[in-house]
Amino acid sequence: MNFVTDQRQIARKVFTRSSESYATRKGRADRVSHEAMVRLSDVKSSDTVLEGACGPAFVGLLFAEKAQNVVGLDFAQIEKAAKLKDERGVSNLSIVEGDVNSLPFTKDSFDLVACHKAFHHFSRPTYILREIRRVLHSNGRLVLGDSLSSEDPAKSALHNEIEKLRDPSHVKMYAQTELQALLSSSGFKIERHEVFEDERDFDWWMSVINPPPEVVKQIRSRLLESLPNDGTGLGARVDGQALWLKRRSIVIAALRT
Repeated sequence: MNFVTDQRQIARKVFTRSSESYATRKGRADRVSHEAMVRLSDVKSSDTVLEGACGPAFVGLLFAEKAQNVVGLDFAQIEKAAKLKDERGVSNLSIVEGDVNSLPFTKDSFDLVACHKAFHHFSRPTYILREIRRVLHSNGRLVLGDSLSSEDPAKSALHNEIEKLRDPSHVKMYAQTELQALLSSSGFKIERHEVFEDERDFDWWMSVINPPPEVVKQIRSRLLESLPNDGTGLGARVDGQALWLKRRSIVIAALRT
């Protein structure tokens, strides 16, 4: 089994197991960036949109309110996405099983591709960006949202180590400059972006994925050790019995060149 296939199987296991907790918590917590995905995309009523690695299709459902047709593609949470689609009576959103590493669509199939908080799970980010570029029309648009890591390499390394403990399907969260450079070098011209920050308590963060208790204990210990110098770049702090950390994320709108 190669690395990409192995990574896919890990992601399928993690997100199938945590489907309910992920959908319940992330739907509310990430609503601001979900809405920013649509706002920054300049989506038109005539557009055909792909949400790659859609998860529960929170973003795809919002695009369906604005676009002509939307396709949500995933391999781990398609049942959850289909259920939400049916519950809301959305007729212009199709949920399909597939992998962003090999998009099952012909060249120039979409006006717009959206991908929200999945990029840090991709083991071949530049390859996937080329795949996205392939299925976009000339002058098509990519709107990419993801969590951010520190611009300090040491802090980013520790942050990513902890993220990997929490979620074995995690590959890498990038600093803003790294993420923008990846897009630029993959044939996209960045037009605009917005950065978001909020603060969440440790227990909420763990409950999204629900790692084993011994892993939760290890992560808490490492975060507490990082407090004096903000070693993770997460602004972790203790307030009474609660441990808090900041989440930073970005939404980037880019044009296919």
